[in-house]
Amino acid sequence: MSDHGLILADAAALGRIAAAYASRWRITVRAADVEGAIVWSPAGVRGRDATSPAQRKRAIEAAMRWGDPMVESYTGDQLVWAAPLMLNARTIGGLIASVSQRAVFPENSCRSMLDLRAACTDLRLMAEGENLTNAALLEARRLEYLREQERAQAIAEFKVSPHDDIREMYLRQEPDLLAAIRRDDRNAARRIMNSMLVVMLHRAGESINLIKAFFMELVVSMCRTAVEAGGKPEELLGANFLSLQQLSQIESEEHLAPWLHRVLDHVMDLIGNLTGRPSMAPLSEALEFMRKNVAADISREDIARSAHLSPYHFSRIFRRHLGRTCIDMLNQMRADKAAELLVRTEDQLAAIAVDCGFQDQSYFTKVFRRYYGTTPMQYRRVQRPDLTPGVGPK
Repeated sequence: MSDHGLILADAAALGRIAAAYASRWRITVRAADVEGAIVWSPAGVRGRDATSPAQRKRAIEAAMRWGDPMVESYTGDQLVWAAPLMLNARTIGGLIASVSQRAVFPENSCRSMLDLRAACTDLRLMAEGENLTNAALLEARRLEYLREQERAQAIAEFKVSPHDDIREMYLRQEPDLLAAIRRDDRNAARRIMNSMLVVMLHRAGESINLIKAFFMELVVSMCRTAVEAGGKPEELLGANFLSLQQLSQIESEEHLAPWLHRVLDHVMDLIGNLTGRPSMAPLSEALEFMRKNVAADISREDIARSAHLSPYHFSRIFRRHLGRTCIDMLNQMRADKAAELLVRTEDQLAAIAVDCGFQDQSYFTKVFRRYYGTTPMQYRRVQRPDLTPGVGPK
């Protein structure tokens, strides 16, 4: 059967769409083939469509490219948009809608009398509702368009950013990503992760191993965050090991993004599927209090008070849910912050110790070694070979 015949075979569905669209938007919908020739019009509609075949063809092509109808303005007075008519993955034509610019923008008015964005989306949804188009393919096109926008925005922001070092960018964005994971905001986490990946690829060029090193750190941090949120350590340890094993086998950037999204989805699924999650609310408040006051002289009693619990009850539920004491967790946070400052700044070790809540430098060294397996000075020497230990730039 020809494309014309395929379109006309769905005349009943076309009639339902045209009637609903005319009722809602007072706009006539016609069907055109891929070349823009009108092959179907609603019964009782008089007059010809005011757009040309070339305009209608471009509107169908634009809708296929972006996954959504796009208002096109050509020579003359008409605005036109289209929703593709499809047979599986093949475009056989389009639903055409058009309106005069004078009807949308009356004389002496800069305000639109018609919500064009809503009208475009509605036409696509009607086509999908009648199964006249490939909804999954159009959605994939829209997602790809959004990803391209995010990539372009991330690169543009990176170019104007005063930070031109990958590690600095990583250290700036990692806390935002982990915060999104803690509050179970998957969309925000994806946006931040995409931004990190795009900028790293843009900056690192061919050095895929450099990027993998940063994301090894990130997987560990993500799993630790999930444990803090109440995830089972044994499940997350297995996920952590498997993820790092998969990462070691990745050799190209096109495989890196899917791997990152799988890791993020798995971690957030484990958090989202927790039973008894409301009981974690006091612990979430306590953890946030600890993060905000990591440099302050705070006690177990202070932390319990922030969660509105007695010290005894707080200690019990903290250990039961997180498998460690709150002081151990606080020391971990302090050591992590110290590790960041050792790399990101040129501050003296004594100043970093104070900034991370350690009044005694020897105790700072002891705690740091417990979590990082080395002293602060040795850690800085490895991470920042451009610095003379403890005294700033060479």
